[in-house]
Amino acid sequence: MNPIFTKRLKTLVEHFPVGILKLKEEDLKLPIATGKWSKKEILGHLIDSARVNLQRFLEAQHSPAPYIVKRYMQDELVKLNDYQNIPTLEIIQLWKNLNQQIANVFDRVPEVELSKRVEIPHEDRIKDLRFIMEDYVAHLEHHVKQILGSLDFDIKKGNRQVSVEEAMQLLGDDTRFATVIENGSMIVEIYEPIGKDHQTPHAQDELYVIISGNGEFLNDGKITEFKTGDVLFVPAGVEHRFEKFTEDFKTWVIFYGAIGGE
Repeated sequence: MNPIFTKRLKTLVEHFPVGILKLKEEDLKLPIATGKWSKKEILGHLIDSARVNLQRFLEAQHSPAPYIVKRYMQDELVKLNDYQNIPTLEIIQLWKNLNQQIANVFDRVPEVELSKRVEIPHEDRIKDLRFIMEDYVAHLEHHVKQILGSLDFDIKKGNRQVSVEEAMQLLGDDTRFATVIENGSMIVEIYEPIGKDHQTPHAQDELYVIISGNGEFLNDGKITEFKTGDVLFVPAGVEHRFEKFTEDFKTWVIFYGAIGGE
């Protein structure tokens, strides 16, 4: 069983974490409006929603009809879990793991179970299992759009070869990195910091291939020298940055593999 909402969920699982990683931590922690959750707290709410709904999707298949959907304490759970102060990489990994499992459950639901009656007392509605599954994905898409501003993921899958000169044209005065190739879990960027490297730990394993320049590289507390042509590996979640680099420094950045590292 693989209806269209399952494909929509799998698209979110593949691309939403990458979109989150492109946002600055300070922006994630700002409330979207006075008295509202921050984007980071909305992401936390999506974890609570995934956990609760995963249990619903499983129980509904093995309970007498109608299955009764119980309301859960959304605001209270966000406060109790303190998502605002949990490292973003941990939140992303948990969200992705839960939704990968939900997608697995969606794939295995027998067609006959989709029509099982489901009662939602707090909304005074009687629906079916298909409805609450599709409604879960619609709710998720609504909040992803709140966080990223759009559901149109910028997926550069067509590129197979990019020159340094072509990549450099994508950089602006304020944007010193640009994505040039994406395929599956792999993301290739060009990076040219000016003056200071302000990087924070990343969610995926990472390779740097130095295009030009030299300097020092801090990697998990250890400082080494680097030069043109060197390849540097950084495991997911590790603190790292370039220091004392020359003005001509630029590098390819290659992210790959699972969120949280391999």
